[in-house]
Amino acid sequence: MLLTPRQNSKLSLFFFFCFTLLLTLFLSLPWVNAKETPKPKPQDWQINGISAALDDGHDQIKKYALDKLVEYDLKDLKSPVKKPEDIAEKAAKILKDEKVSAGVRSSAASALGNLGDAATKYVPDIANILKDEKVDAFVRSDAASA
Repeated sequence: MLLTPRQNSKLSLFFFFCFTLLLTLFLSLPWVNAKETPKPKPQDWQINGISAALDDGHDQIKKYALDKLVEYDLKDLKSPVKKPEDIAEKAAKILKDEKVSAGVRSSAASALGNLGDAATKYVPDIANILKDEKVDAFVRSDAASA
C-alpha cells in the first residue's frame, strides 16, 4: 500500500493561538487596576512611637521608624502630642548627620518628602545634600525624590 504524506494545516494552529490569547486577555482584564492604594492615616500612638524611635541611639531603629513614616499619609497630620514639625526636625538632623549610615539617611530623606508642609523649611538642607558629591548616591537619589 502506498502512503502519501499528509498536509498539516497550519491555519488551525494560528486560530488556536489567537483564540487562546484572546481568552487569556479577556479573563485577566477585570483584575487589572491602575489605582494606587491610599496610604493609611496614622493614629496618635503610632506617631508617638515613631517619634520616640527617632530619639533612639541605634541607627537601625531610626531607619525602621523613618520607613514607617513613609508608609503613612502625613500631609494633614494633626497630632496633639508630637507635632509634624518636631518629626521633620528630627529627620533633618538624621539626614545631615554624616556619622549615620547611608540607608538611614536615605530613609530620612524619604520621610522628609512625605511630611509635606512640615518639612518645607528643610528644603535648603535637602538641596545641600544634593550638591554634596561626597554624600552617597543612594542618599542623594532619595533626597532628590523628596
